[in-house]
This record gives sequence, structure tokens and C-alpha cells, in this order.
Amino acid sequence: MPSGGTFQFKVVHVETLDRDQRALLRRSSERPCDRQTQVFLGDTMGELPVFLGVADVAFVGGSLVKVGGHNMLEAAAQGVPVVFGPHVFNFSAIARLLRDQEAGVMVQDVAELAGQVAAWLQDASERSRVGENGRQVVEQNRGALRHLVEMVEGFLEPFRTPSVPDQKEKREG
Repeated sequence: MPSGGTFQFKVVHVETLDRDQRALLRRSSERPCDRQTQVFLGDTMGELPVFLGVADVAFVGGSLVKVGGHNMLEAAAQGVPVVFGPHVFNFSAIARLLRDQEAGVMVQDVAELAGQVAAWLQDASERSRVGENGRQVVEQNRGALRHLVEMVEGFLEPFRTPSVPDQKEKREG
């Protein structure tokens, strides 16, 4: 279950969709989409990769409000162009990398979000270019943790003390 603030945001958003009489279908209902479905809400755990696999664009939730965005690499890894808000303090390095490599776009508000999504939905080649940039960013950074550990170990090497032989080695010597 999401935290209180996030859950309330989701509830308000869904209530807005219902009030506007959008044909909303929740994944948790386990019913298939039909011609009347306008919004398919992925409200189940563990299925994000499936949804991203068929997505044209991904918006990273939590990033337009001071909650903090979710991990945008999941979408980028699948070649889906990513748009996110300014509140990505918990993924700031990733957000910067995606922006710098033209693999994601930061927007400031809902109006900019709508404009960016509309632009990508109208331009398949641009959508594809940005998505491919995201896929490349993820691929180029695979193994980054291993590389970081190796770097830290290299920096620490001069400060290591010689190992002290353990009791078994003392008895054998």
C-alpha cells in the first residue's frame, strides 16, 4: 500500500477521472479493455514492466508534487521516452543523465506535461529517438555499481593495513 500522501493523490486523480465521466478501467478489476475504455489504470503491484512494454510514453509519478518521483530507468530501459516533473530529488543524478542525453524531459507542471506527451504522441520519430537514447543510457551504465566499488577499493588501497596472519597460519609457520 502506498504511503498516505501518494495514496491520497491517486484517489483524487481517479475521482477526477470518474467525475469527468471518463471510461476508466482498473487493472485490478481483471476485466479486458473494450472500445469504451479511455483510461487504463495500472493499480496492481509488479506489472509495471508489462505496462511499459506496450507504452508509447511514460510519465514518472510523484515528480510533479513534493513526494519525489519514481525510478525512470525502468521506462528508459525499454526504450520508452520518459517525462518527469521537477521533484526528482531521490533520482536527481538519473534525471540529469536522462536530460543531458536527450533521453527524458523535465516539465514544471501539468500543462507542460500535457504538451510534451501530446508532442511525442504526434511525432513517432522523435518519440523513437528519445526512447532509443534512454535505452542506450541504461545499456552504457550497466555494471556501474561494480565499477564504483572497484574505484573505491582503488582509493582505499593505500590506507589498508597489512593483513595479520590468523591463528591457523601462526600454528603452521
